[in-house]
Amino acid sequence: MMVTWAERTKPYEAALIKDLNQIVRIPSVLDPKTMTEQTPYGSDMVRALAKMEELARRDGLRYGRVNNQVTWIEYGPADAPETVGILTHIDVVPAGEGWIRDPFKPEVLNGLYFGRGAHDMKADLMSSYYALKYLQDNHFPVTRKIRLIIGTDEENGWRDMPQYFAEEGQPTMAFSPDGAFPVVNAEKGFQTIRVRFPSDSTGAFELQRFISGDRANVLPGEARARVRVPDQTTLADAFENYLQQYPFLHGTTRIRKQTVTLVLYGVQVHGAYPQDGENAATYLANFLSQYPFGGDAAPFLHFVGQTLHDDPYATQVGLRYTDELTGDLTLNIGIVRYSNHGQGSIVLNIRYPTGITVPEIFATLTAHLPTDKMTLEPESVGMAPHYVPEDDELVSTLSLVYAGQTGFYRRPRASNGGSYARLLKRGVAFGGQFPDVPVSSHQANESTPVANLTRSMAIFAEALTLLGNPKPAKKRLPKQQR
Repeated sequence: MMVTWAERTKPYEAALIKDLNQIVRIPSVLDPKTMTEQTPYGSDMVRALAKMEELARRDGLRYGRVNNQVTWIEYGPADAPETVGILTHIDVVPAGEGWIRDPFKPEVLNGLYFGRGAHDMKADLMSSYYALKYLQDNHFPVTRKIRLIIGTDEENGWRDMPQYFAEEGQPTMAFSPDGAFPVVNAEKGFQTIRVRFPSDSTGAFELQRFISGDRANVLPGEARARVRVPDQTTLADAFENYLQQYPFLHGTTRIRKQTVTLVLYGVQVHGAYPQDGENAATYLANFLSQYPFGGDAAPFLHFVGQTLHDDPYATQVGLRYTDELTGDLTLNIGIVRYSNHGQGSIVLNIRYPTGITVPEIFATLTAHLPTDKMTLEPESVGMAPHYVPEDDELVSTLSLVYAGQTGFYRRPRASNGGSYARLLKRGVAFGGQFPDVPVSSHQANESTPVANLTRSMAIFAEALTLLGNPKPAKKRLPKQQR
């Protein structure tokens, strides 16, 4: 009886978890305090890369590093003219609030593996690594080189991969297990935009401070505001009544002399899917926008708390748009800052389909700003929509492997998310999110089913054995012989 790929990889589960624990324990979050020329994104990021290289050395795999930003680990003939890439990242977003366990002390509870990066994407990085290790352990013959490429700036500016490509070149084709099964062959474009404005607030109702969010690509689960109002107790009571209207919200109030500090907790999710969360910033602004704040506070609160509130598809700013291939445009309000007598800003992360352009997005947003004191500027370069045809060898092979191992064939699809795969002409996202598993990336209590660690490993391992050996070109017969 034939042994299945799942049966071959299941014995690796305990060792995989042990190695994954070592990686999750390293808080590889962008850390400006320890950023130097030798540690471009912080010392923990370099420590995490070193740990992966330690595993490669143990398992007899070749490895190298580029500018302390990317580590590569490879299997197969070193002089092969073609390379199959597995594009991953070891950086994670900040832990945030709401954890019921330490995010950097991984645990297995009730069949789930918990820890920051369990879903995005340290678990899938380790499943990919173990797929490579499986090929090494069993001496699978391949004619293409297979290279696991591990970045450190995916959650921020994507500054790492261009440097890697400049030094090492691009793979012939690649998949990134930083998405979902089956194959994601189309990704929306994305553009991060900063709204700037003066933040002077005067009068009886004064907004002194408003803070929410750390990353553009995370829907914030916490927002804080400090206000001065004529009747602090009445405002505090009204805030409690407001929270009671929404069972998914909670918060606190603190009265000190003439000010009230409000803290509101929503539901944090990945910024690519703002419709799945409850944005703490817009809810808090929505509550405050009913009061007569003076100066620049009034248009700021109205814009965040009314125009942008509860509108992930950007209908109220004129950006509602969809196309058949890549779906709906979405807008995430990721970072909000307001400091009285200073400068305010709102950082928007927009995922847009084919058929609309960045200049059109800027023009439409500008027309819907509540005041001419507000200006727009690109926060990052952004990226255009990405698409690889279904009949490409990469897409068809991955689709068939997934169907063969799961018993379900699903057509390749589009995604709101952005993976390193979009940096290549022939790059797609593939795994490790299974269709029956809730998305928990960028959320508190991030987790992934333990069973899916080797389940993904099995899919990746088979896919690599096939992609590692190019199909012979079909000979075209003369017309008379067809």
